[in-house]
Amino acid sequence: TNEQEIRPPKSYNRCHEEECYVVIFKLNDTFTDELTSSAITQLAAVVKANEGIIAAGFGKNETSLYDTNRQHAGGFTHTLIVTFVDERALKFYDTEPEHLKLGGIIIPHMEEAVATDTWIDTYPD
Repeated sequence: TNEQEIRPPKSYNRCHEEECYVVIFKLNDTFTDELTSSAITQLAAVVKANEGIIAAGFGKNETSLYDTNRQHAGGFTHTLIVTFVDERALKFYDTEPEHLKLGGIIIPHMEEAVATDTWIDTYPD
């Protein structure tokens, strides 16, 4: 599928508070379903390279789930979500070569992006 969650192959005891990195993209028409699949495969390599990643996912935004969904999307086509155990893992991710390769797949097709980092409380604890 185009939307896929990738989990690291290790056990993890969920923290109450986690660092979450979210990027929404407007990608142009040259970003094909094949490139989406390539990005998901590369994201798996990112997860494997960083043991501080709890979960990661990348996929094409769904615009037909409900009537106003298309209006809320604002033209953004894809979303990347990465959850980290702590800030150190996020900082490692920022310069990690596998992450830079992921950017090499996405950025040439990017018209716009909005990124945010946030601490989130997760449930169940």
